[in-house]
Amino acid sequence: MSSKILLRIAAAVMLLHSVGHTFGVMTWQDPNGEIPTEVVQKMQDVQFSFMGKDGSTMAEFYSGFGYCGTILTVFIAALLWIFSGWKDKSVTKTLWVTGLATVMLAVVEMIYFFPMAVALCLLTAILIFISIFLIKKSSR
Repeated sequence: MSSKILLRIAAAVMLLHSVGHTFGVMTWQDPNGEIPTEVVQKMQDVQFSFMGKDGSTMAEFYSGFGYCGTILTVFIAALLWIFSGWKDKSVTKTLWVTGLATVMLAVVEMIYFFPMAVALCLLTAILIFISIFLIKKSSR
């Protein structure tokens, strides 16, 4: 299999991660159960000033960080798709950084989030690293 195909699969996997992440961000405020509902209500109700913004809530921060994660995963997917069309060996440097960032994202997800998110990031990273190997091998 070519590095182009592997990087496009990696981009698709990361895009799938983005869709799941976005769905989670959009639905976290509708939890199941009495205690989670109470926690969400407090996150939405309690306002405070933070770094010059008055009337902030933890719910806003939580949602904002979630949407930042969506932007990051879409960005990674776009980069991988773009890089899949490059023939130049120099793309491997950026792929290394992207692969390592994806591994670090998987570690954070392992600590704080869900096994499916971890699996998608690790699969993406593996595909990136195999692609790097194939690109270097083909340029020899």
